[in-house]
Amino acid sequence: MRISLAALLVLPLLARPTHASDDLAKLEQQAFSEAVSNVAQSVVRIRTIGGLDRVGKTLISAGPTTGLIVSADGYIVSSAFNFAGKPSSILVRLADGQQLAAELVGRDTNRMLVLLKVNAERALPVPTATPLKAMQVGQWAIAVGRTFQTDRVDLSVGIVSALRRMYGRVLQTDANVSVANYGGPLVDISGNVLGILVPMSPQPASGESAELAGAAFYDSGIGFAVPLEHVLEVLERWKEQPELLPGKLGIGLLRGDPHTTAPKITSVQRESPAAEAGWQANDLISNVNGTKVATQAQLRFAIAPLYADDTVRITVERGEDTIKADVTLTGALAPYRHAFLGVLPKQSRKEDEAKGALVQWVWPDSPADLAGLRAGDRITKFDDSTISAASNMQKQLLAAHPRQTVSVTASRADQTMPFEVTLSEIPDTSMTATDLESFRKQRAAAGAGPADLVTLKVPEFEQEALYYAPKLAAAQQPGLLLWLGNGDRQTTQSLVDQWRSACDRDRLILMVAPPKPNASWATDDVAYLRQLVRLAVRQFRVDRRRLVAIGAGKAGQLAYALALGGRSRFGGVVGIDAPLPRTLKLRDASPSHRMAVMIVQSPESGFTPLVRRDLAALREAGYPTTKLMRPVGTAGESEIDNATRSSMSRWLVGLEFL
Repeated sequence: MRISLAALLVLPLLARPTHASDDLAKLEQQAFSEAVSNVAQSVVRIRTIGGLDRVGKTLISAGPTTGLIVSADGYIVSSAFNFAGKPSSILVRLADGQQLAAELVGRDTNRMLVLLKVNAERALPVPTATPLKAMQVGQWAIAVGRTFQTDRVDLSVGIVSALRRMYGRVLQTDANVSVANYGGPLVDISGNVLGILVPMSPQPASGESAELAGAAFYDSGIGFAVPLEHVLEVLERWKEQPELLPGKLGIGLLRGDPHTTAPKITSVQRESPAAEAGWQANDLISNVNGTKVATQAQLRFAIAPLYADDTVRITVERGEDTIKADVTLTGALAPYRHAFLGVLPKQSRKEDEAKGALVQWVWPDSPADLAGLRAGDRITKFDDSTISAASNMQKQLLAAHPRQTVSVTASRADQTMPFEVTLSEIPDTSMTATDLESFRKQRAAAGAGPADLVTLKVPEFEQEALYYAPKLAAAQQPGLLLWLGNGDRQTTQSLVDQWRSACDRDRLILMVAPPKPNASWATDDVAYLRQLVRLAVRQFRVDRRRLVAIGAGKAGQLAYALALGGRSRFGGVVGIDAPLPRTLKLRDASPSHRMAVMIVQSPESGFTPLVRRDLAALREAGYPTTKLMRPVGTAGESEIDNATRSSMSRWLVGLEFL
């Protein structure tokens, strides 16, 4: 009889006494119990009283949570998740049952922790931290909490499944991590503390929802813990500096996969650490604190664990030069404000691209106008960069900032002329009607007659959008007005009739998108609109500077959510009698692309106080925002009066200017 090697290995195991596995289980249980007993006196129960019952759409748990003593003089660390509701009172119950009032004295918004302080009459027990260098993937990990049973701790057992997750800020475990033990310790088999349990998301979050980011992983087999060694390293600083903020450089990087794209700088924000270091667009970051970085992900691993006021040694490559600088990170950057030159470059054919950017028109009283640039000039250099096409000009302006003085070289009637131009911010006013008329006379007519109203359908959705497109020359890229309509065919036709002449003159496609049949616009319609935009941009080669979402009332709020909420890269958005959605987390203007906002309001609108607040918030965030008042008596009307439509047209033309 043939017996395999595997079978030979199994036979001795089968011959063992049946109680061997039971003994092993008892030994494991004993080890777990001893490990938890070693740390249990440092684990506290936390109750919060008052505050919000929900943040955004997320319901805040009203139950007890957990904290860990980190200093004998009464300092306790917990997860920021437990305090997202901004409670009015905090009570801490120690392991011996003593209950004390606690004060929230610090926040760490980089690792989403809070620091509490209680006044105890005795020294409190402090656990021992597992050294970072001793942590290993696969080692035992025990998640500990103290919640409903105050005389004992709760625990769940797993392993350390990954180190340096979330760009080096946390370790990962498959131990069961719940809302109740957020803020509690993750303990190793020796009873030392690996880290503080927290929810954390790979996607950056801001505003009031940041403290809740990552809670969706609850009970999923994916839990995170901030290494206790990290916390203890900054504890004394945290006691003196109540808010620990993520450190920021103030740079924009190339678009692309962060794991394969080089950390090449595309823009530098004014008054940022990067600006103080003298960095420029096209500089390449190559080394951080002695460690080489070749990708954006590696750069983020080097910077993300650091805090504001940390100083880091960074090397950048500029052509053949290597530049080293000690850079002190900041916790807050001024909102990015895009630079404005004030020229409209002509859309060119490929064979013209090596000849520079031909100026078709100059915005009156703009930096270009004041410096002496004129229609017909061909810009060939912007500072030290050669300009071969209008797209090069766009990239250069993204890297510049308002009030910066730049050298512009242009050819005029076979002469090369230098200009010194002091850039400004993008204006929040439209050009005048007289200027617009003069501009339109200089620009060539659009096409040879109107086109028919056409249907565009996204395959996986039931709605059908209708659009009107003027005929265009081969080199011309149209703008796209995505109008969120009401689904009524007659209203859509009326809207197209009103805007047809403007579409012809200014090379605009008007696309009217409907909500679902027999329904009004809802938040989940954003998915449909994004797909519709992607399809339209590809089909019509849309000039994204003039990709604009427009809506009135509830549709206007959805237009704001679509354009300001992230991924579609609009050049503008118009809200008509519509405040910003209350659930929208308004981000600062992006250095990588420009976007302007127009608020159209009726005098009798009930949203006036909200719109006034929104206007200030948008401008504070760096968006050039234009406010336009409709005539009295137009509130709620779907059609736009002639005067308002004329003002909107001037604003839309302004989006083309660099």
